[in-house]
Amino acid sequence: MTVKRLAGSWCRQIFKQIKAPLSGAVLLMLSLTASSATTDTVTIAVGEWHPYFSEDAEGYGTYAQVVTRAFELEGVEVQYGFFPWKRALLQTQSGSWQASAGWGKTKDREPFFHFCDAVLVEREQFFYATARPVEAHSLQDLAGLSLGSLDGAAFGEDLQKLVSSGQITVFRQSTLEDLFKMLDVGRVDVVMGNEKVAADALAVAFPGQEAKRFKALEDVTVLWDYRVIVSKKIENGEDLCTRFNRGLKKLRETGEYERLLWPDKKENGGSDPSPS
Repeated sequence: MTVKRLAGSWCRQIFKQIKAPLSGAVLLMLSLTASSATTDTVTIAVGEWHPYFSEDAEGYGTYAQVVTRAFELEGVEVQYGFFPWKRALLQTQSGSWQASAGWGKTKDREPFFHFCDAVLVEREQFFYATARPVEAHSLQDLAGLSLGSLDGAAFGEDLQKLVSSGQITVFRQSTLEDLFKMLDVGRVDVVMGNEKVAADALAVAFPGQEAKRFKALEDVTVLWDYRVIVSKKIENGEDLCTRFNRGLKKLRETGEYERLLWPDKKENGGSDPSPS
């Protein structure tokens, strides 16, 4: 037997002895690698909500860019999927998608989601057609009216009481553009929408001077926070929120948050236009 053959035979005998534990170790390493890859990627279901989320926008919108960058700073890659908003919420609730973004924290959602720190805190306004003026100075004054709202959107505790008691009738649509078209023909009395998003929706649905046929109630608003939410169906949900919160904090400290979220904002504090 040559040295070469002997060495080969000896190696084969040694390999037979260690094959089983080695295979187990390799499988364990592959499993840990796959687990790490899963942990370091988050899938986020969202809907059209221009300029903050849009499938056709750069980086999928300004809010999406903040979310992407905050996770990126913590070593997490983001993958977006666009759906009607209610479906995005349900997809996340079931764990089919790990997270969603742009949602307020409500009691009925708390059993299903981890809530990350708020990315935005802005006003929800109530718009009416100037051809059919609405006079209201508080949410209670909206009693008896019909309200147009985005499908899946929450109302906040005080407004929800009026809706639940039947004092306000709600009609849902998947886009603000469609809601404003309903308002235009008198199918609803008021439309509820985020101040900045509503301005963009009106510009699309009623270009030029036509948008001036709609106004917002001056005294009736709902302050709302918009958060990343993570499904409680996934194992690493709390960790994802912790990592996102750390990344968001870094963005705020460096000023990158402002630049990403409101790219039209001018150095002197003005903007073309900017949210309040």
